[in-house]
Amino acid sequence: MSSISYAQQNISKQSLKSVLTALENDFQCNFNYHDQQLESHFVDFNKPKSLSEALSILTDKTLFNFTLLDKEIIAVSLKHDLKKVCGRIRNANKNEEHNKYTVITDYQRLTIEGDKNFTFLSKNDSEVIFIYPPDNRAKSVSMDFFENEDCRTIVFDEMVEMLQPVTLISNYLARGISQNLNGSTTIDFNEFDILPGLIEPDVLKSIQELPGILSVNETVSNINIRGGTSDQTLILWDGIKMYQTGHFFGLISAFNPYLTSRATITKNGSSSFYGDGVSGIVELETEKKLNTTYKVNWGFNLLSTDAFLDLPLSPKMSLQLSGRKSINNLIESPTYASYFEKSFQNTEVVGFGKEEKPSQVGFSFFDTNARLLYKPTENDLFNFNFIILGNQLGLTEVGDVNNEQVFRNSNLSQNNISTGLYYRKNWSQKFFTEIQAYGSLYKLKAVNANIPDNQALSQENHVTENGLKIGGNFNFNSDLKLAVGYQFNETGIENFQEINNPLLRQLDKQVLRTNSLYAQLNYTIPKLKTVIYGGVRANHINKFNTVLVEPRISMNKRFLKYFSVQVLGEIKSQTTSQIIDFQNDFLGVENRRWVLSSPNQIPIIQGKQLSTGFTFKRKGWLASADGYIKKITGITSQSQGFQNQFEDARETGSYTIQGLDLLVNRQYKRINTWFSYSYTSNNYRFNNFMPSVFPNNLHIKNAITTGINYTIGNLKVSSGLNWHTGKPTTILLNMENENGALNYDFPNNENIKDFFRLDFSAIYNFRINENLNGLAGFSIWNSLNNQNTLNHYYRIRNGEVEEINEGALSLTPNFTFRVFLN
Repeated sequence: MSSISYAQQNISKQSLKSVLTALENDFQCNFNYHDQQLESHFVDFNKPKSLSEALSILTDKTLFNFTLLDKEIIAVSLKHDLKKVCGRIRNANKNEEHNKYTVITDYQRLTIEGDKNFTFLSKNDSEVIFIYPPDNRAKSVSMDFFENEDCRTIVFDEMVEMLQPVTLISNYLARGISQNLNGSTTIDFNEFDILPGLIEPDVLKSIQELPGILSVNETVSNINIRGGTSDQTLILWDGIKMYQTGHFFGLISAFNPYLTSRATITKNGSSSFYGDGVSGIVELETEKKLNTTYKVNWGFNLLSTDAFLDLPLSPKMSLQLSGRKSINNLIESPTYASYFEKSFQNTEVVGFGKEEKPSQVGFSFFDTNARLLYKPTENDLFNFNFIILGNQLGLTEVGDVNNEQVFRNSNLSQNNISTGLYYRKNWSQKFFTEIQAYGSLYKLKAVNANIPDNQALSQENHVTENGLKIGGNFNFNSDLKLAVGYQFNETGIENFQEINNPLLRQLDKQVLRTNSLYAQLNYTIPKLKTVIYGGVRANHINKFNTVLVEPRISMNKRFLKYFSVQVLGEIKSQTTSQIIDFQNDFLGVENRRWVLSSPNQIPIIQGKQLSTGFTFKRKGWLASADGYIKKITGITSQSQGFQNQFEDARETGSYTIQGLDLLVNRQYKRINTWFSYSYTSNNYRFNNFMPSVFPNNLHIKNAITTGINYTIGNLKVSSGLNWHTGKPTTILLNMENENGALNYDFPNNENIKDFFRLDFSAIYNFRINENLNGLAGFSIWNSLNNQNTLNHYYRIRNGEVEEINEGALSLTPNFTFRVFLN
């Protein structure tokens, strides 16, 4: 949006040559310059009172110095601290060599041909250039986009993106990461660089480098955005809500990194287009451009192997396929051993709480993705998506019954199947409509055999969701855009439990339907260099017979060339959450189950958040600061994972968090360094608990992330550390078993020891032959093998009190090799 509006400011400027000609007539002087030098230069200029005032204004507002040689002659010369920048424009889907583009900077306006290099002059790193193709669909690009390459290519897509986030800062923290004007952050995995400890672009691990985002238990399935629980983060895959996000029960992302094109992370001020996600949104997108050539790549690491195929079926249709499978059935690498130990510690998989360990344990994971893109005309686009994710765990237990050896099998499976169909129609350059329908099915199922009691406990958690979204997008003019739409969701959740001896069954099934209307207005005030994103969403929730109105706001203003200030706010709600009935549910591995809000039982979760911040960018330096306050109401004690005196409580409450996120980033030639810091004060309020106010289980008071990337030729190296204060824990007043109960002190009155981890990674790209490229990478997670504790609690076993510590990943190496056929 703002890309068009700011460009209009420049369109209204006057030619610098015509301004000088007018001044020569007004003040009887002569400007000494070369005609070619002033070509394409424009200036915002009002008639001055004197020649000296005119020269002062021109020196400030142009790329030239104006030196008065005598009373009549003024020498015009380029300033010395200018940077010459090269770029190239091409269309993503067709040849446009003969089409003309207009490139507008703060000082110049160029007319160029597509697919040819062009150059312009830049005065400072905070500039934004705007590019107009023949149909007037402007695109904004910040100056740091051009850093570290001789000539960057800017790609235009034929499909209009009227409400797509506009980039404020490219290369935010690292190459491929951008901060947008609406407050969100986008990771472009086609441009992605490298991060410490990662040799593949794991989507949900990458976002944890951003300030305000971490995982207190070092997983991707338990992402905490500004102190919220993971179920309060809405994760979308091409618009489909995902209920399973991790493999290895949360240690790695379940989304194939080579199929995901980009991820957009929103911590506050989200568009009214989205419901759910009271703590944040992570939106994952596959590529939406037709590919005209075959693309194949295959690779492996020490956990899995995968393949990716992009197949053009016709000039109007392309198919993407990908698959991934764990390889521990072939080889149990040190990486697998480390992940296994972390994932299954203190669970029944390793015999926790039992006299003997299982004799055999088998585990595997897989995922399969398909995407069909069909573009029958220039103004129509169909996108069909399919994804299936799976984790399978089986174990055999051995025990003695009446002096006979008995074998019993226990198992756990976690699967997610989702499919969606999207259609978009461009009716004109100023209006398009879009329709999306999707279905998602999540299943968590476990059988837990108990040999001494001759019992088997079966547990299931099923989620079935169907959704429909219809929207229209209007582009009234370059400064004003509007999106309106309707969304319907039907969510059904079933929880089943059965004990076979004696036979006891329990089934709970809930269905909730939500109808929503939304409107989103994007408005630019060019003269004030201000962009406002405002919206409202109204949700009607059938069982509660209530309508929730949710306003959203995001404002950004640029000032003093290098600064911008931002104000964000939102009110949101959600009707799904995860709870823990018992810590050993589902073998103790994935003990969280999805539930629906229900009148008089589980309230609707509602959130309010307000934040403000500023950003500074100049000459490779970036600094940003955001302060925020957030309050979430309607949470249940079961959803918070208490392992103290409140473990068996069934109460509702709230939490309030106040925080500050800081980031400092320095990019210089081949080196990129960053430092981020987050401070939070995060407290519960449960009125029926004593005390009613106490620290949140996810209260991490101080967190620091810092790293450095270095690129030399085809080699990329990255190293970084993560440090944060330990999460709260509740200690005992004494280590005594008082009639089966523990004597706890005040809740969350202590903290486990601080967390510290140093990571390293390196990637090398190389050419095998004309059509084949290769990539090799090596990483060490927790390079110093620091023994971090992630969780701490107590339990009673055989009448004795035990103190339990759950550890983080130990030193974990990984290696990857990949080949690309182009």
